[in-house]
Amino acid sequence: MNPESRIDVSIPCGTLTLEGVLEYPAHDSELLPAAVICHPHPLYGGNMHNSVVRAMRTAFLEYGAVALRFNFRGTGASWGTHGEGIDEIQDVLAALDFLQKQERVDSQRLGVAGYSFGSWVGLNAASRDSRPVSMIGISPPLEASDFSFLKHEKRPKLLLVGDNDFVCSVSSFRKLVAAIPEPKKGIVLKGHDHFHFGQEDDLVREMKSFLRGLPHD
Repeated sequence: MNPESRIDVSIPCGTLTLEGVLEYPAHDSELLPAAVICHPHPLYGGNMHNSVVRAMRTAFLEYGAVALRFNFRGTGASWGTHGEGIDEIQDVLAALDFLQKQERVDSQRLGVAGYSFGSWVGLNAASRDSRPVSMIGISPPLEASDFSFLKHEKRPKLLLVGDNDFVCSVSSFRKLVAAIPEPKKGIVLKGHDHFHFGQEDDLVREMKSFLRGLPHD
C-alpha cells in the first residue's frame, strides 16, 4: 500500500489561476475515482482549509478516491475577485478539467462535492456537465439559493443537513429531497448545526457509506 500523497497545485481557469491541493489515497489501483471539493462562502471566511471541507477530503481518501480541493477566485492565493457564485461555476468546471487529466485518475468516475455555498456552486456546475457521476451537498443554503436545477438530475446524489441548520430548515430540506429524482439519499443529522463543528466524523461516515454504494464500486 502506497502512502497518501499531497501536492499543491495551480489550476488554470480562463485568464485566472486557482490554488488547490491534490491528494492521492494510500491505494495501489492504477485508476482511481476522484472528486472536486468546493468550500463555503469566501465572504464569510470560507476556504479550502475549512473543517468540513477537510472532512470531505478525508472521506474521499479513506474511500480510495483522489481529492482535489481548491480556493474559489479571489480567495487565498487564487486570482480574481468574488463572482457572486455565478463566475465560480467556471472555477468548478476548470477544476474538473484539471482533475481528469491527472495521473491515475479514472475520468469515468469523477464526482463533485460541496459545503454550504460550495454545495450550490458545485452541484450547479455538475448539473451543467456530463462528467460527474455523483454529487454530494452538505448544508445546502436553501433559504438563500435556488436548488431547482436538481429537480431533473438523475445521477446519484447525497444531501446532508443538520437539524439545527439556520440556512437550511429541515422542512425545506425534505421538500427538496422529495422533489428530486432517484437515485438520491437525504440525511438529517441530529444535533448538528450549519457548521458541524466537532461532529465532522458523522459527515465522513455518511459520505463513505454513499460512495461505497455507487454503481462503479
